[in-house]
Amino acid sequence: MKRFAVAFALLVFSCAGIIVADEKALKELEGTYKMTFAEKGGKVAPKEVTDSSVVTIMGDDFVLTFGPDDKNSAKIKVNPEAKPASIDIMPTDGDLKGKTLLGIYKIDKGEVTMAFAEKGERPKDFKADDEVTLIKLKKVEKK
Repeated sequence: MKRFAVAFALLVFSCAGIIVADEKALKELEGTYKMTFAEKGGKVAPKEVTDSSVVTIMGDDFVLTFGPDDKNSAKIKVNPEAKPASIDIMPTDGDLKGKTLLGIYKIDKGEVTMAFAEKGERPKDFKADDEVTLIKLKKVEKK
């Protein structure tokens, strides 16, 4: 019984550490970003698409806006301990509502790179293909 109690306590403490790490990672991602690049299936998004695209992350809320009229919302869950760090994007509206997009991300000097699949397995690297979308975001400085 004592072993069970110790094992349970270790599990609780390790889970608490993961939750704290996730919250810290979400906090690090928070902000407003301008999309600088997007690619899927060998096709790079036109500049007018990336120029009009903004991503806002606040807590676990993820909002992608294309121009003034097209807004897509999602919840995100991150695991910064995974190698590479993972992100799950769960759209709350639109055609992908109810699905989970499995992805990976990295942060480097105010820039975030994400690769995610609309179906299938989580990407292993930051390369676009027929199943994986690659996006690059640059944090917008507050004025």
